[in-house]
Amino acid sequence: MNLHLRIALRYLISSRGSTLLITFIAFLGVFLGVCAILLTVGVFTGFQDSLRDKILANTPHIIVSLLGDEDKEEVKKIVKETEGVVRAVPFVIYSGVLSYEGRIQPITVKAVDYGDKDFREMIKKHLKEGSLEGLVLGEGIAESLGVRVNDIVFLVSPTGIRTPTGFIPKTRRMRVGGIFATGTYDKDFVLVFMDVREAKRFFKRGFSLEGIDVYVKDPYRVQEVKERLEKSLKDDLIIVRSWIDLNRPLFNALQLEKLALFLILLLMVLIASFNITSLLFVKTKERTKDIAILKTFGMARGDILRIFLTVGLSIGVTGALVGTLVAFVAAYFINEYRLIRVPEEVYMMSYIPVHIKPKDAIMTFAGTLILSFIASLIPSVRASKENIVSVLRNE
Repeated sequence: MNLHLRIALRYLISSRGSTLLITFIAFLGVFLGVCAILLTVGVFTGFQDSLRDKILANTPHIIVSLLGDEDKEEVKKIVKETEGVVRAVPFVIYSGVLSYEGRIQPITVKAVDYGDKDFREMIKKHLKEGSLEGLVLGEGIAESLGVRVNDIVFLVSPTGIRTPTGFIPKTRRMRVGGIFATGTYDKDFVLVFMDVREAKRFFKRGFSLEGIDVYVKDPYRVQEVKERLEKSLKDDLIIVRSWIDLNRPLFNALQLEKLALFLILLLMVLIASFNITSLLFVKTKERTKDIAILKTFGMARGDILRIFLTVGLSIGVTGALVGTLVAFVAAYFINEYRLIRVPEEVYMMSYIPVHIKPKDAIMTFAGTLILSFIASLIPSVRASKENIVSVLRNE
């Protein structure tokens, strides 16, 4: 072990009285700052990851909207032949109202082919009860209306029928064939599936929006598939949007909040580093005679500087290591026992996990070391410039 390192460790370990208290406060400040940063950023990262997983599990990866009179079957064929596409489900969107025993609920009817293999593959993991017959309601709609499988409801078309006395809403008695649950509000409380042939007979020329839900092999490389689709389709009346495009503002806002919070919490470490500065000034005052003796025996200014820098950095490194370790242990218990509970109907998840990414841990550790170095530099430089002549004369 180097001489200056041995001396630095002795100075650090042999603290007494007020010096020992300042050392403990400096260590505690760095430890708490690092732990708070990692856990808070981990909560934000966990929320982002869970939200992304929810979106990918319950929504199509790409939506191809047909605004003109394109041949849907031809478009579907092109989509399915595109590299990276796993499933393609054509749909038609209508607006309507459901009524049951005096209760009404505005809904979005998504008309699909119940016999489509891709659709059946997609819906089977969400189908809670019943089967693909009649109307398949979201769980939230079923709860709001008090409806169960095999109940008869009234489906109302907002376009209605023209009569001499005006428009009369068009209605039809429909059986509830099944209930699905995705865990997302915009589907469970809004969406109703209906067979496309039946929907076209009922709504006829009412306002509708046609498109194709596309599912890809790797959702995180969806932009590449989107670019291939745009090149293959080449039509201004066909709009291709990925899940990243649809949710970009949300994730950009979350990322900005995460960065701002990281910088704010890093101020805690900066404040804690002031304690390191105070400690080293006190140490310098206490060890003035030692510094003079070391210089008398030929120790250079650079070695004195390194001794006190080592004392300050030792506190920063130890606090950062312990803080990181405690943060990972706390994250494990938080995830294991699901301690951060949130309202599922608001956040689309019942609890928020803590995901501490290696990149965040490295950035926090590096930031702590830089701040500890800066905090140690001024008192260390002052200690290295002590005038040994005046010190020894006073002694």
